[in-house]
Amino acid sequence: MFNELMKRSNAAWLYSTGRFAEERSTFLCDLIERGHNGWHTLRQTNRLLLAIAERLNVRQRMPVTERQIVLAARDWVAKTCSASCTDETRDTATKRFIFVAKKWLHFLGKWHEPDRNPQFKPELDSFLKELRDQRGYTDETISTRNSALNLFFEWLGKLGISLKELSPQILAAYFVQNKASGWKKTTVKAYGNSLRAFVRYAARRGWCAQGLAETIHSPRIYSMAGLPEGPNWDQIQRLIANLNTERPSHNRDRAIVLLVAVYGLRIGEVCGLTLDDLDWVHEKLRVRRLKNKRTQECPLTAEVGNAILNYLQNVRPRCSSRFLFLTLRRPYRPMSSTGASSSVACHVRALGPAPHYGPHSLRHACASHLLDEGFSIKEIGDHLGHRSPRSTQIYAKVQRKKLAQVADAQLSSLTEYLRAQTQPMTAHWAKERLRSLQEVSTFGLGGLQ
Repeated sequence: MFNELMKRSNAAWLYSTGRFAEERSTFLCDLIERGHNGWHTLRQTNRLLLAIAERLNVRQRMPVTERQIVLAARDWVAKTCSASCTDETRDTATKRFIFVAKKWLHFLGKWHEPDRNPQFKPELDSFLKELRDQRGYTDETISTRNSALNLFFEWLGKLGISLKELSPQILAAYFVQNKASGWKKTTVKAYGNSLRAFVRYAARRGWCAQGLAETIHSPRIYSMAGLPEGPNWDQIQRLIANLNTERPSHNRDRAIVLLVAVYGLRIGEVCGLTLDDLDWVHEKLRVRRLKNKRTQECPLTAEVGNAILNYLQNVRPRCSSRFLFLTLRRPYRPMSSTGASSSVACHVRALGPAPHYGPHSLRHACASHLLDEGFSIKEIGDHLGHRSPRSTQIYAKVQRKKLAQVADAQLSSLTEYLRAQTQPMTAHWAKERLRSLQEVSTFGLGGLQ
């Protein structure tokens, strides 16, 4: 690992023989697996890891404390920053040291982030438990709710306000302040929905006043106002071809990209696949949809099946885990949605500038390609695992072939037809129209009267 990062052999020897070299090398390999492929950033992280290892004992039995990390950061800054460095430079270096140290120590199990907003933790845990156990929300949705509410609780904690003191004025001030600091309309709507759901739950439990949820108004975002943006199908084919190499990470990521682009799977559904979901005898793939909680069977195409088989035979670590996609370095564990998303995003960025780089853009590309090939909205919705056709209607706005036909259509004949059918509004025409309406009004309806 150090030989790959450092250009000079003497530098590589220095880092490979330094303190806790094995722990540092394992952490760097994990960063690469999770998509952190920027070599400049990795070299900076490598230098910081050696500085951290020289000041902290990562093999001690007890977890490293916050105070130990801060003191180590100050000692490193004092010895590396010259007297001419500004306070801003020193502050930035200190924060960077602490950030990398906590990431590394957390990876080694020697650092645990303290609970955020402990004064509101029981109420938040109770709310999230109901979302998970009673309403069946996915882990991704629960994580979104958790992040949004923790921001609100941090704001409350700084002001010293309890849940009992919540009022419409306080809730409005929270959104006004954050909107002024740069929140977009979509962010305000998402966080407003999370806060409204919690306040409604808190009111039922008697933690706050009744009716507060109705005072939280989200901004109106019109349905299908935007466009599903992503790479076109030619770029997808180029992406798949670029991943056809002997590198283990490319081998694994090629199978992931094919599953997302061909079947339109969500990245969480890909990470949730197990070895038992592959039926090689009948050439079937079983997928558990995250949104509608249904299990869907798909035919296993030759290209996707060969990519998965190549990954299983040549790359996948030998371990007891039944999950299909695993990390490539010890300790072997299932790939997280965040790690898989980062890996896919790095490969998509290599294609060139694009509005979105995440794996969901490949799902959009899959739907747009199927639409161009003549599949109906219903068929595409079933393929993507949508519960409602309305979720798929957005792709009708990017049906390039049909829109091109409309743009090339000659509308002169239609204009002439409409002009010929338009009757002038004259007194004679109105008189005849009135007589017809009178005949209708005197028409007997028999038993319906």
